[in-house]
Amino acid sequence: MTHLRTLPNGMAVHTLNRNETDYLYKEIFEDEGYLPAEGLGLPDRPVIVDVGANIGMFSLFAAQRWPGARVFSFEPVPRTFEALSRNIAALPGVTAFNLALGSAPEIRQLTHYPQYTMMSGFDADPAEDKALVRSYIENVAAGLDDPLRREVFVEEADELLEGRFEDVELVACQVDRLDAVAARLGIDRIDFLKVDVEGFELAVLQGIGDRLWPGIRNAAVEVEGGPAELARIDELFTRHGMRTAVDQPAEYRGTEVYTLFATRTA
Repeated sequence: MTHLRTLPNGMAVHTLNRNETDYLYKEIFEDEGYLPAEGLGLPDRPVIVDVGANIGMFSLFAAQRWPGARVFSFEPVPRTFEALSRNIAALPGVTAFNLALGSAPEIRQLTHYPQYTMMSGFDADPAEDKALVRSYIENVAAGLDDPLRREVFVEEADELLEGRFEDVELVACQVDRLDAVAARLGIDRIDFLKVDVEGFELAVLQGIGDRLWPGIRNAAVEVEGGPAELARIDELFTRHGMRTAVDQPAEYRGTEVYTLFATRTA
């Protein structure tokens, strides 16, 4: 069941969990976490692909930032897809697909956290995911000046997390390759590819295919799995003629979560 919530910018969205929505709003609209520091030079009507769209916060951001954009949003979990569909319903330039992207077409089980949907994933591990969120909380708290505020912040966050990774559902999801979907849609270029899929990012990129790779102009990929996984993904972009840069927000220091940005050089 979704709930209608008004964001600080006045935009009304259908949400599943208020705390998640607040986090996503800050990450995407305020911090612009999927944009490289130097910004993006996109054409007037860019083609944008949002892989791991969740309830559509980045798709909404993209439609607002680049009026006239064609945005293709992918979210495999039916309950989350319902919220995504409602949020983009009034935007003619945004199309949503109840589908995951990967290296091969298949039906695959996804671990879904109904109370923490943005951490859901094909290779999700509740203990590891809870530890990651705990590290994030401690890093945010460390940035607070008042020791008492830090202590209260951590205690309140722990209370909010209670039970969120114990409530687990296994959901059978349809997976397809990005190049196959692009061919069906008549897409021969992607001006901006955003990927945030909780550890499944390499599989998404392996589904691009040699024919579509030259059409990828810019990308932002949240990478999990540590330096080795980051190196594999970095090599994939550089091998296909793209310049890369890696960032790790302060909130994720000490974790194996990075954001890799890639731009085509020619």
